[in-house]
Amino acid sequence: MDTGLRGSVEEGLWPLVESFCGSHDVAGLAVAVVRDEEVVARGFGVRDVGTGAPVTPETMFHLASVSKPFVATAIVSLAIARDTGEPVLDLDAPITDWVPEFTLADGRAGDVTARRLLSHTSGLPDVTDYGWHDPQLGDDALSEFARSLSDWRLQAEPGSAFSYSNAGFELLGLLLSRVTGTTFENAVRRDVLAPLGMRNSTFLRAEVPAHLVAAPHVGMPLSVPGDAYPYTRRHAPSSTLHSNLVEMCRWMVAHFEPAAVASDARWARLDPGVLDLMWQRVVSVGNPPSDEARALGWAIGSYRGHRTVSHGGLDPGFGSRLVLVPERRTGVVVLANSNTIPASLIAKAALDIALADHHISGVTSEGVTAMRALLPSVVGPVAEALKTSGPDAAEAAYHRLAALEPAEFDLDDEGFDDAVWGAIELHRTDLVWPLLRVWTELRPDSSAAWTMLGWAHQQDGQLDLARSALRRAVDLDPENDDPAQIMSSLPPE
Repeated sequence: MDTGLRGSVEEGLWPLVESFCGSHDVAGLAVAVVRDEEVVARGFGVRDVGTGAPVTPETMFHLASVSKPFVATAIVSLAIARDTGEPVLDLDAPITDWVPEFTLADGRAGDVTARRLLSHTSGLPDVTDYGWHDPQLGDDALSEFARSLSDWRLQAEPGSAFSYSNAGFELLGLLLSRVTGTTFENAVRRDVLAPLGMRNSTFLRAEVPAHLVAAPHVGMPLSVPGDAYPYTRRHAPSSTLHSNLVEMCRWMVAHFEPAAVASDARWARLDPGVLDLMWQRVVSVGNPPSDEARALGWAIGSYRGHRTVSHGGLDPGFGSRLVLVPERRTGVVVLANSNTIPASLIAKAALDIALADHHISGVTSEGVTAMRALLPSVVGPVAEALKTSGPDAAEAAYHRLAALEPAEFDLDDEGFDDAVWGAIELHRTDLVWPLLRVWTELRPDSSAAWTMLGWAHQQDGQLDLARSALRRAVDLDPENDDPAQIMSSLPPE
């Protein structure tokens, strides 16, 4: 019996993922496990539910926020002194030295530094409207984004606290472009991707081969939202890296110290000085075990007694999760082309198997146990009944399934939320209006349901209906911050 990594993954992880795909609403899924320089990778499901084209290790996924560690690597590399002289970039200098068009309404743009942006301690707010429906494709997209922040104010004292900001990484992308004298996308390709042999990986969607691309899937039942896609060069640094399992495995191995014995020369490595700087804790986050603190471009945590560095990603139609355990020279990556995949849980199960010191049949582990116990969301069969037979049949299906003992479906609002938010963010509310209405009928006391309904009305320009739904969401749960945030973006009545 093969008890190495491949044998453990093929016996312990692949059946678990296959079972999940067979019982949950899944389009496509790609999973890879790396230990030392051994790679085990596999695709599941389809790239597009319309064509049925299968996912393979070469399938190219939109990685969403897993893009950020790549940008951070490029930036930090400029701050490390080389044999040729002094560092090119001072992480603690105002970014306005390079990006003068960045101003703030409170006059505090000079307090924003690369180190603070990399660790999400700049005090900048986050983006609220990504404009996926109106993509900006010119070389000036990041500069125009920086100019658009002129009416923003810092929401916290710089350096004092963690507050996640995608906007900060757009500024880092523009900073990288200015320092290197080329476009952001070309700078990352030249300085990070190409040296690691990641030849197909790209931040430019147009460069992704059509026969390899994974389509986004939103709504329920899952569907491809036509031409809508989470891509614009305004948000390229925070979100738009496209890659596949083959090249993400190269990325993971690049972070490991070479083995004591001679390593395979085909694996390129990142500068240890860059990694040491990137992995130093900057600010406490307090979300153990995976996000105890933030470093430069990475979350610092632990799993099974080992330090982890990780990042997750979530954009309309895509989800991703990357976890490295440097001291064990181990990593896992999960890529999906829908928002209904528990990427973090799958990554935990993969880590359980990769970190086990003996065969998986003898291991009691959090991720594997949770995967086995995971119930499918009730939204799948409810949405199928809605599509084929209408709202009354959908509500009847919900009540029938909710009454099952023992429970066979997860009844939480989270399943409905996963099914609708991606389409709303893409301005494809037409794909989810029937399900939104059924959700509010089934759960009239759900603040989450009324929040999503109000957001959909806002995206459609129905502002009075949006305000009404959002006020109801606040009344139902005053601690739900989401409806108030959406309300704040609406024009005065």
